[in-house]
Amino acid sequence: MARAVKRGATRKPVRKAKKVIAWHYIARQGALLMGLLIVVLMVWTFRQSQVLPILHVTVEGEFNHVDKAVLVEAVKPHTRGSFLSIDVAKISQAGEALPWIRQVQVRRVWPDSLHLVVEEQVPVARWKNTSLMNKEGQTFSSSNNNVIAQLPTIDGPEASQAMMTKRYLVMRKVLQQHNLEIQSLVMDNRRAWNMALTNGIHIVLGREDSEQRFQRFLRVYSDGLQHYQSQIAEMDMRYPNGLSVIWKPGQKPDFNGTV
Repeated sequence: MARAVKRGATRKPVRKAKKVIAWHYIARQGALLMGLLIVVLMVWTFRQSQVLPILHVTVEGEFNHVDKAVLVEAVKPHTRGSFLSIDVAKISQAGEALPWIRQVQVRRVWPDSLHLVVEEQVPVARWKNTSLMNKEGQTFSSSNNNVIAQLPTIDGPEASQAMMTKRYLVMRKVLQQHNLEIQSLVMDNRRAWNMALTNGIHIVLGREDSEQRFQRFLRVYSDGLQHYQSQIAEMDMRYPNGLSVIWKPGQKPDFNGTV
């Protein structure tokens, strides 16, 4: 008996493709993550105070008004820590908070030391008889009356310290060439200038053209008035083409001519 023949197409089962796992990619990412973790752990470990602790603090600088031992004690609380985690900014701030210290630079010296480079303030004048000033016009305090008494006085409106100090230094340098020293330099709220010299002469420069008037004073002083300096009380330079002289009581000289 003949078999019945089935007609039509037969569907073969479709096999799903196996998903390939990228083991090399996973291994590479795992290695990177592990490396990052190791770096983080190393940084954290080095930041602990028991690792590479600061054992030595050295100080460099010229000390005329600052006690080095006082400075070391002031910064000591901020030197506790590891070589890498120590906060050098806080050390500088603690040192600069002391009188007479202008700047403290902190350098790390591997593996366990800090080196402090200290710059003292150098006063050039007193400001309003209440504080001292350095050559940049920055003010600072001092209880050393001997130093204060030896310095000239600068007085002016608030926030004029830097400008007045700059002009004072220029005028001082020129006056020293004539053996003259400034005792006080004042600028009032109207921006009018006057100064007193250590030889007792008071010089009025006023507000307008004060620099030109100062130069005129130098010229007439060196041309002849220097011979009468001990008898002069005041020189008023606020004249367009001249000046007036006020003599000390009973000391007007007997002379004719011009100077």
